[in-house]
Amino acid sequence: MRILEKSRGYFRGTHKGCTIEIERDRTASSFRHKFYITVQGSDGCYRYDGWSPEGVETMAEAKREAIKGACL
Repeated sequence: MRILEKSRGYFRGTHKGCTIEIERDRTASSFRHKFYITVQGSDGCYRYDGWSPEGVETMAEAKREAIKGACL
């Protein structure tokens, strides 16, 4: 995985030709889903676009979920 941009609560990178973007949601209404994940292929189609499942607590877990969820 190649890092393009990284800060506290945000990640953008590439993996196997796809762009992965993950943003932590810190609003009060996001007590069940903590990360919004998008994975876009080189063809422009989204392979993953949505909230992380319950139980994903860290950015590292969100990255693993992005790769697994997009079947990379």
